[in-house]
Amino acid sequence: MNFEITGNETADQLIKQLVGLRICARRIVMARNAQNYNRAHWTRLSENAPDGATKAAALGELAELEERRLQLDSAEIEIGRYLMPLCHALDQKATRQQVFEAINANPADRDTEDVRKYGDSALNLICVMQLENSASTRGEDFSSREFQPLHWCHTKAFMRELKTNPKLDRIVHDGANEFFNGAFGEYRERPLMERLAGRSL
Repeated sequence: MNFEITGNETADQLIKQLVGLRICARRIVMARNAQNYNRAHWTRLSENAPDGATKAAALGELAELEERRLQLDSAEIEIGRYLMPLCHALDQKATRQQVFEAINANPADRDTEDVRKYGDSALNLICVMQLENSASTRGEDFSSREFQPLHWCHTKAFMRELKTNPKLDRIVHDGANEFFNGAFGEYRERPLMERLAGRSL
């Protein structure tokens, strides 16, 4: 699927992009879960290796897994960044019903007081109200990365920008301080190494 917004897309085309993005995000999150399992396995093997050859093989696998982790991190961030303009385009052309269907929102969750108050955009329905997959998940799994992958990718992209973009970091800090009566204290610039580490993703 081609993920691109030119401004000429129909509502149906944008909805298809949203569904496709959800599928990509979920696959990436599931791949990360598998990676975590594999990393734990190879870490145990490297720490308890019976000989040097086994240890070297385990360390080689761990190095490959780390490279793959960086690729998955980058993919999650790119999805999160793309979600924002896609949701903006959806707000212009798609109906609320189309968006609800595309994110698999429970019918009972679609017309609540909270949705009327805070769910005024597609992005808010996904990232504030967390309605992605609410039709098929409840309880502990309701807010998991696997069942709400778009929300996770958006959060990850936003946190990366906070770490790497001093201007955005300051704006968010000062705005939150103003709203919450100074609860976050004086702004402190992030260390250079933290900003550089964020950019490497």
